[in-house]
Amino acid sequence: MHSYSSSRDAPVDEKRALITKNTPLSSSSAANYGSADDDVLVSIGAPHIHGDDASIRSATSHTRVFMGDMKRRIYEILFGKTANLSKTSEEERRIAASLREISALDVDNILKRFDTGFNGLSPSEASERLAKYGKNELSSAVLKRWYVIIFQALIHPFNVLLMILGILAITVAEDATTFYFVLAMVILSVGLRSYEEMKSQKSFKSMRDLIEPLTRILRPDGKGGFVETEIPITDVVPGDVLTLRPGDIFPGDMVLIESKDLFVSQSSLTGEFLPVEKSANSNNPESIFDVPNICFMSTSVVSGRGRALVISTGNSTYISTINSTLNSDSMNTSNSFDVGVRKVAYLLLGFGLVMVPIVIVINGLTTGDFYAAVLFGMSVLIGLTPEMLPMILNANLAYGAAEMAKHKTIVRKLDAIQTMGVVDVICSDKTGTLTKDDVVLTEHLDSFNVNNVDVLRYAFLNSHFSTGLRNVLDSAVIKAAEASEQVKTDYDASEKGDLYSLIDELPFDFVRRRMSVVLRTSATHAELICKGAVEELLDICASVREYADGAATDVDMSDGYRKKLLAKVAELNSDGLRVLAVATKAVPEKELEGKDFSADKDETDLVFVGFLTFLDPPKDDCAAAIEDFKKYHVGIKVLTGDNLAVACKVCKDVGIDTEYVITGPELESIQENEDELGEIVERTTVFAKLTPFQKFNIVNILKKKGHTVGFLGDGINDALALRGADCGISVDTATALAKDAADFILLEKSLHVITQAIIRGRKTHANTIKYIKMAASSNFGNVFSVLIASAWLPFQPMTGNQILTQNLLYDISQIAIPWDNVDEEYLLHPHQWSADSIFKFMLYLGPLSSIFDVYTFVVLWFYFGFRMPFTDDVKYFQTCWFYVGLITQTLIVHMIRTEKLPFIQRNPSWQLALGTFAVIVVGIVIPFTPLGTNVLQMLPVPGMFYPFLIVAIVGYLVSTQIVKKLYMKRYKEWL
Repeated sequence: MHSYSSSRDAPVDEKRALITKNTPLSSSSAANYGSADDDVLVSIGAPHIHGDDASIRSATSHTRVFMGDMKRRIYEILFGKTANLSKTSEEERRIAASLREISALDVDNILKRFDTGFNGLSPSEASERLAKYGKNELSSAVLKRWYVIIFQALIHPFNVLLMILGILAITVAEDATTFYFVLAMVILSVGLRSYEEMKSQKSFKSMRDLIEPLTRILRPDGKGGFVETEIPITDVVPGDVLTLRPGDIFPGDMVLIESKDLFVSQSSLTGEFLPVEKSANSNNPESIFDVPNICFMSTSVVSGRGRALVISTGNSTYISTINSTLNSDSMNTSNSFDVGVRKVAYLLLGFGLVMVPIVIVINGLTTGDFYAAVLFGMSVLIGLTPEMLPMILNANLAYGAAEMAKHKTIVRKLDAIQTMGVVDVICSDKTGTLTKDDVVLTEHLDSFNVNNVDVLRYAFLNSHFSTGLRNVLDSAVIKAAEASEQVKTDYDASEKGDLYSLIDELPFDFVRRRMSVVLRTSATHAELICKGAVEELLDICASVREYADGAATDVDMSDGYRKKLLAKVAELNSDGLRVLAVATKAVPEKELEGKDFSADKDETDLVFVGFLTFLDPPKDDCAAAIEDFKKYHVGIKVLTGDNLAVACKVCKDVGIDTEYVITGPELESIQENEDELGEIVERTTVFAKLTPFQKFNIVNILKKKGHTVGFLGDGINDALALRGADCGISVDTATALAKDAADFILLEKSLHVITQAIIRGRKTHANTIKYIKMAASSNFGNVFSVLIASAWLPFQPMTGNQILTQNLLYDISQIAIPWDNVDEEYLLHPHQWSADSIFKFMLYLGPLSSIFDVYTFVVLWFYFGFRMPFTDDVKYFQTCWFYVGLITQTLIVHMIRTEKLPFIQRNPSWQLALGTFAVIVVGIVIPFTPLGTNVLQMLPVPGMFYPFLIVAIVGYLVSTQIVKKLYMKRYKEWL
């Protein structure tokens, strides 16, 4: 396991070696060289820079910066912007510094600073402050209005492209038929997409908690005391004072002014699975979350009691920096799907703008009728664009959303389905995501490091007879005892009161860090059983109980024995386990009568029994899900606020590599060196002790490195990363901020659903890209054929209406693509949107269709003699080419849809096969109908043409299979 540190001189410990040899100098190291004077620069071999040279260097630097800014702005105009959290990070640091400043004050100065009393504010003061500071609420994500959803669907790049073509058709070409056809495609596409998004939004809205929570605050009673009043959390103001009890949620950022045995859960904010100790004492730890007397909005009291003063509320709290960022314009960024779609749209539009003028010029020069050539060029432009693309894309996404709903998943953003298929890195929170968020007792070890039921029995008796509020560790002990058949007898007996009875209790406190119970075990015998922090408990042990051959023997606790036990604890801690110790002591009958037990007198000379180890275990399906991610070539990185040892333990248990790890503070020390930071983020698999903003920055760095990033989390500290990722995934039990930021919401906490989302996304991508590549390459081939025909023939090879009819029939045959089968081999790898791949595909497959079009022209011109303009020769020629184009274009889907040999090695779905057959039949029949003869100006073709038609079809399909193999051999891909 390797770790990165701000120190470049030594490893952090024996297990953590630094990897810096192959990385650039840090910013601090670079400064030591770069800020030296000229003499030093010369001495290390750098050229001496005088005034003019320095000016040139400065001008070059300014030019480079200017050009970089221009490239970034052009990229953002074309493909959307990337997030910039610099201002938000500054605000987070400002609030953290303010909280540290307040934490350092004593109680009197805190009360004076907030102009309040130990018993809180009067009602009038609270009302004034409520008017001044406003309601204590965070601005939540606003659900989209129906017209916003429709508008966003309308301005999708593919729809915009079609609308431009439709407008050109009706204004330039005066072709109303094309205009209405394109309009119908846009309306269908927008309607389908809007319906699905509105349905998903309705499901999401139903999950929101509409009940207004309440909290208890103190009000002076005018007699030097206080009264406790229950008010809505939204009415809490800075200066309010609250008494704290188990289960209370902190309504704002607060400072403790009084506490006793207080434990607080910060897991939603930090990811730590165990509650943390809080007290009214102050110190200045590295992390703001570790400041002992500061408690944060949305965290909760697990046990203990206290009194706290509200420092800040609403949009002035620490988590407001996360919330405000989520709702800011800086987070309205483009994901990989948006960028890919725009690139494809620009490719198709640019290709049309280049090719169509060439067609118009050649056709005009050949026929002498430039007006007709312009109209024909417009038809070619329409034909060059896959008109059904938005419809096919949204049908794919809608089908994907329906399939994900079967797996109890709400898809908040339709595009996320396809994006999920492109994801190649998943960043995951740990607590509650990879783990159960439920602490369990993993081992109960005796002095020989063997699981011993006696250790569990003693621990159970201590936890069961404790009269205070049970914490999560006590609950874990009791659950383990319930599951143990050997302890069950004692458990059942103690429930009935037949075996043990409580005599006294020495409760937990922060000084002793342990608690004891005194139990009567018989008429003449009693035992003190103690459980607590290891070092504090070992300090009061005089002997150690050793178990051998079914017998127990107590031996002296020597210094060597103590060191041996502590070494074992250190080993357990390094594995991410929380460790407690258990000890006991016999209490003679004569000492029981009228005795007042105390910690000072009675917690002495104990017998050490064993250790208890605790862990928030991985989910049952976590290891299998990680294997699925590996199978489908999706990398996994863990980003957690918990400590490194715990994170590494969980990762090892579920099969995540822990060779390269790093902590938030170590990451902070190298943030100025972007190159080094990028290399470290790329290589590292486990990130621990991260702040919410560091999680976001890691996601952003991975995106800049070319990855499509998914993020899985459920806490407040995950919200920024969820929004910043290409695809955010959360659960229905997540915090409101996390759900607001997510694209997927899982209604079941099963990681296998994510695998299903990946597979569904890849199927959606495959079936979409099938249509794009087929349509674009076929249409490109048609343009080549039209260019050749324009230069050769004295008439148009097909009329505009015939081209549109051919495209319409072809597109109808492709409606079944969303239901098509996808090769298993294709699903094993993520596939990015690539305009370059589509362009190469067009160049390879497009001219191939032109070869058989030219073959058709030769047969019709020379064999059948269809040459004379303004005669039926033209109609025969156009009908024959209509047949060849329609049938080959419709059948080619089966050659392109799979890397294998179609119908033999891979079969299409029945829907696609039926659609293909039906369209071919309709196409053949059209020339025999009034639609063909009267409207489309066609004639039934000569019977002798059919053998040539079969040769063209078979030749084209065989040639395509050959080109497929050559293409795959060169580019190692197909779709």
